Amino acid sequence: MLVLLSMLLYIPSGYTQSAPAQPVYIAVTFYKVKPGKAEAYTSLVKTNAHKIVEGQFREKNILGWYFYEVIMPAGDQAPYDYVSVITSRNFGDLVDNPVTMKEMYAKTFAGSSPQQFQQYSNQLNDYRSVVKREIYLHRAGINEKTPVSRYVEIDYMKPFPGKAEEYVRMERDVYYPIHLERMKLGALTDWGLYQRLLPYSETAESDFVTANFFNNPRSIIDPKYEEAFNNMPNNVDFIRLSSQIDQTRKLVRSDVWKLVDFIDANNTK
Repeated sequence: MLVLLSMLLYIPSGYTQSAPAQPVYIAVTFYKVKPGKAEAYTSLVKTNAHKIVEGQFREKNILGWYFYEVIMPAGDQAPYDYVSVITSRNFGDLVDNPVTMKEMYAKTFAGSSPQQFQQYSNQLNDYRSVVKREIYLHRAGINEKTPVSRYVEIDYMKPFPGKAEEYVRMERDVYYPIHLERMKLGALTDWGLYQRLLPYSETAESDFVTANFFNNPRSIIDPKYEEAFNNMPNNVDFIRLSSQIDQTRKLVRSDVWKLVDFIDANNTK
């Protein structure tokens, strides 16, 4: 779904990644749905919001939009229930889009009145609240030709002080080739590494996330790491190097998201 700005340090023989022309940025918005409003909210997103975002995609203002339900953790105590992900090469538009939502709505629904937009806006506010919004830079992984996956496990990572670039190198040069083998084995459909740019905080719980895409939840308990190691050329070196990643970062927590709706080149021209 998303592409990378990569630092070329060392890539094992037989595993390469092509550098894209421009970096890709990801805006992630987290929502908490109000009690009893989940069905109405997802229906509104899949109708009105979908059409608005589709217009943005067709005008090449964004690369893609992905709307997820958070299935783990879940419940009243979970901090958020749904996540909207927008990918773009335009960092400025993700930070502060010069086109307002009201203008997007009017362009999408030609002939609509300001009152209709206000009704739509009021419904959104009645159904959910915005918990937070973050912007990431894509750093490694992801095959744009891979069909959109049904699930994604998001792992929140915190590099140890002074270890951020070493951590990126380990993910990109050691773990990504292993994930490619796991994809061949059917344990993953895709994998990506993302660095949080905004909001910046030295005390943030995480600075990076990895996204593990799959279509069968069994992949969570059967990740096929051992089989992937055995298929790797010079796998002794990979096993030794992979053990070093724990010295570069801490795995803070994980989410599991389920795809609800999306727009990208896989389903929209």
